[in-house]
Amino acid sequence: MPQDSSRHRVQATRRAARGTVAARVLLLALLTLFALAVRAEEARPLLRLDGHERALDLYPYLALYRTTDDVRPGDPAPPLQAHFQPLLRRSELNLGYTADRVWLRLELQSQAAQPAEWRIAFSYPALDRIELFSLGADGLQRQSAGDSLPRTQRSLDHRAPLFAVHLAPGERRTLYFLAHSSGSLSLDARLWTAAAFLHDNQNASLLLALYFGTLLGLAGYNLLLFLALRERSFLLYVLFAASGGLAMLALTGLGAQYLWPQGGAWGTRALPCFLGLANLGAILFSRSFLDSARHVPRWHRLLNIALAVQLPITLATLLLAAPLMLQVLAHASLANIVLLLGCGLACARRQVPAARVFVAAGLMLLGGSLLLALRNFGVAASNAFTVNALLLGSALELLLLSFGLAQRLSVLRQRQAAVTLDAQQQDLRALQEQERILEQRVAERTEALAAANERLRELALQDPLTGLANRTAMRQHLEQAWQRARRRREMLALILLDLDGFKPVNDCHGHETGDRLLVQVAHRLQASARSSDLVARLGGDEFVLVCEGIGSELQAEQLAGRILEELARPFRLDGVEIRIGASIGISFGLGCQCCEDLLREADQAMYRAKAAGRNCMHLGRRLAEGETLDEPAAPDEL
Repeated sequence: MPQDSSRHRVQATRRAARGTVAARVLLLALLTLFALAVRAEEARPLLRLDGHERALDLYPYLALYRTTDDVRPGDPAPPLQAHFQPLLRRSELNLGYTADRVWLRLELQSQAAQPAEWRIAFSYPALDRIELFSLGADGLQRQSAGDSLPRTQRSLDHRAPLFAVHLAPGERRTLYFLAHSSGSLSLDARLWTAAAFLHDNQNASLLLALYFGTLLGLAGYNLLLFLALRERSFLLYVLFAASGGLAMLALTGLGAQYLWPQGGAWGTRALPCFLGLANLGAILFSRSFLDSARHVPRWHRLLNIALAVQLPITLATLLLAAPLMLQVLAHASLANIVLLLGCGLACARRQVPAARVFVAAGLMLLGGSLLLALRNFGVAASNAFTVNALLLGSALELLLLSFGLAQRLSVLRQRQAAVTLDAQQQDLRALQEQERILEQRVAERTEALAAANERLRELALQDPLTGLANRTAMRQHLEQAWQRARRRREMLALILLDLDGFKPVNDCHGHETGDRLLVQVAHRLQASARSSDLVARLGGDEFVLVCEGIGSELQAEQLAGRILEELARPFRLDGVEIRIGASIGISFGLGCQCCEDLLREADQAMYRAKAAGRNCMHLGRRLAEGETLDEPAAPDEL
């Protein structure tokens, strides 16, 4: 136990000693940093110029002093006795949105062999006002710049704040810059010789001309596409590109230099106003480009909410204080980019045409904005790429969106062509089906017409009352039977009968009863005749039977006898018993030269039967003994 206690006391002593050493080291470091800061303040870094400077970064040589005092433009002198703080990092020049007035101090000395002129340019063109007070042997000189000043009041005509410094060999001069702005107060500055600045300015102007020329070309091209295709997405792209381009004109200082050189209140409101319009255009274009209402309804509702929020913000840029609106727009723009990227990713997962291109375009703009912000905060190196990162990102965004519009239009055209082809195929199938139905109906109508024609022919050859063959049908059949009998050398018998006692039936019982009687007579004749015989009604109460292939005259007589027997049986019509008879004439065509002769001979035989007392039969010319059909005998004279 004593040994354990001793060990614990030793360990505690060692820990206390180590803590004391660490505290001493920390105190020494703080004292060192304080001494360095005091030395830096006392040293007041001097920038020595040899006449060959090119884009020299001034932040190591600048000292800063912030004040909340309202320094009026007419105040003549800088605060010479103020406590200026040296800058240790470039990010200290990015003061953000502040209402403070900021003084910068810079000490220069020329080591050039001859008098020379230098240019000091601030890289952020959207500064409202910045003034230079140059204090040297010749007294205090003053220069002014900023987009809130009219173009004629700026010391040097340039898109960004620019100042000229003249130094004689060995001359030393202290410069004081007074800056304030309604927007972000970014005071990053560089120094060139006059000749070097002219060369670099030409390169920068070429880059800006290329950017805005590209933007103008893309907007004009898509405007022509809209006029040709009447697709709303192209018009919204043009509106988005135009508002974004105006915002970039305000941001780069070209707008204040050329489009609204009068400065004033509009010079400070132009940037937030056009940024608000660009946000509105981005939301409207994205809704149409992605067709969010159909593909992602939830995201579409969020876009509608963002649109409803952004519209009053844009209107407020014309009424409320510009610093407040710029801060609001900074957050609103970032929120819009995130929202549009989320909507684009949701559409990309659903395979919406050109959604991936839309996401890539949004990432380009977001990447350019972040890179410029990192450069302003001193995290990223300051060079031509980082300085122009926003321009490059927005240009790539517009190029990708234009490409995405073309791709989307191509996909939609392909889908429309597929739909059109499918519709055409459906129309073709419908036409084929209609043609089939039409052909079927034509065939049915043709069959019906043929049946109707056949029916008409039958009706034309049929007695309408009894359904027997009429006179026309009988003549046609008789002609054919006559020709066949002559060709085959067969006997043909024609049995002609006329009803006896039919007229009194009509007179006593009426014609309707007479018609029903004729129908029953037709039925009995059909029942008495052979299946190969034709039974016809010649008209009135005259009937005829055409008997082909009759075996002999005796068979014809027997057939006529059956007919007489059938007709002799009483007929019952409406409870009335009616009796009639028939006079029959039979012709065999012996010695006849045509069908008419056959009919005439049967008719004459029938009249001879009537003359013989009715209800009997009478034969026409018969075969004499030994006579054949090949050698017809002369007709009898009766």
